[in-house]
Amino acid sequence: MAKSLVHLREMCIYRCNLLTEVVEDEADATTTDIGFHNLEKLSLKKLDSLTCFCSGNYSFNFSSLKVLVIEGCLNMKTFCLRFLSTPRLHNVNYENELIEIGENDLNTSIQQSHKKRVNSDLSKLSLSGRDIMSIWQEEFKENFDKVETLELIKDEYTHIPIHILVKFINLENLILKMSSYEEIFSYGEDEEHVGALAKLKKLKLQGLLNLKCICKEDFRFKTILHNLHSLEVRYCDNLMTLLPPLSSFENLWSLEIADCIGMQNLMTSSTAKSLVSLERLSILGCKMMIEVLANDGDMEKDEIVFEKLKELLLFDLESLTSFGSGKYNLKFPSLELLLVSQCSKMKTFFERGLNMPKLRLVNEKDYSSDLNRVTQQLQNDCSKLWEESAKSYGKCVVLDDTSRGNKSFGLCLN
Repeated sequence: MAKSLVHLREMCIYRCNLLTEVVEDEADATTTDIGFHNLEKLSLKKLDSLTCFCSGNYSFNFSSLKVLVIEGCLNMKTFCLRFLSTPRLHNVNYENELIEIGENDLNTSIQQSHKKRVNSDLSKLSLSGRDIMSIWQEEFKENFDKVETLELIKDEYTHIPIHILVKFINLENLILKMSSYEEIFSYGEDEEHVGALAKLKKLKLQGLLNLKCICKEDFRFKTILHNLHSLEVRYCDNLMTLLPPLSSFENLWSLEIADCIGMQNLMTSSTAKSLVSLERLSILGCKMMIEVLANDGDMEKDEIVFEKLKELLLFDLESLTSFGSGKYNLKFPSLELLLVSQCSKMKTFFERGLNMPKLRLVNEKDYSSDLNRVTQQLQNDCSKLWEESAKSYGKCVVLDDTSRGNKSFGLCLN
């Protein structure tokens, strides 16, 4: 396909968060030379996961290229791996700094600039699959003890290489992107290696399309999960349930899930009881989610209390019927903000006892004693309500799309 773009003069790629390379490596390709002979301007902007233009065994010829902009591509360490010709390109706008190519080729200029940026902040490090293999083979020397934030991209292991993470003794933030992990923490890891993640506080998973679970129920070292403060999961299509049963997340205060299209529920009702520190819960774009809390059958004549939860956002969940349906009472003693939008099948919030004493409706009426009645009322006439509320409450965020038949409502602290 790239070879067919013979008349292309300008290419701009912007905000494609899962893009790891522009030209894909094809194992059965019949050519090793690709020429963009008429391309004069190339802009690569805000591509969080981009590691290079192409990682394949190709040579590239940009005989007319005059302008190259690389901005917000903090993981781009080189342009390509083989021969690269840019005879008319004299400088590159790399991360808002104009860099002269001079006697160096473009690859060398990008590599040097990336290394300079990394060395200026040793607390953050990004590694690709090739880097991980080099560390494993001890070909790679870095100040790993200074790294607090580590990002792994395009790793082909089925679970994270904990034996490598032993080197990162002060690791607090772990970001995993566009990799082949089927599970994050594997049962087979021994206690010494798992201890490397004792300080881990933030875990972000993005574009892990093969991921089936964070860990299995028989995972032995769940202290890793106990210490997490923040968990963010995006574009993990094969995840059906995020938080494993019988796991404890005592220190988790922020949980955000977005665009996990295969997820049917977030967690079991028994796991929910461990979220004693949770302050913010956000679920967006999970098309198959039916309930947030799955009924595991062990909660009859009991209650679930989200003691510290202040903000709850449910957005674009087209299969959601309710927050939960178990035979227990549900309490949100600290909830101040509730926003539900584009959840067209949601007829009631919860079918049994529900308590939200601090929650108030935007239109100055206090409905904290009967949220289900509010839900029904808002779904019947949400457009008029939001129009009236928006005039009086600039603080309120409206996510309404009645033009497509979506039902939406929102509650917030008066």
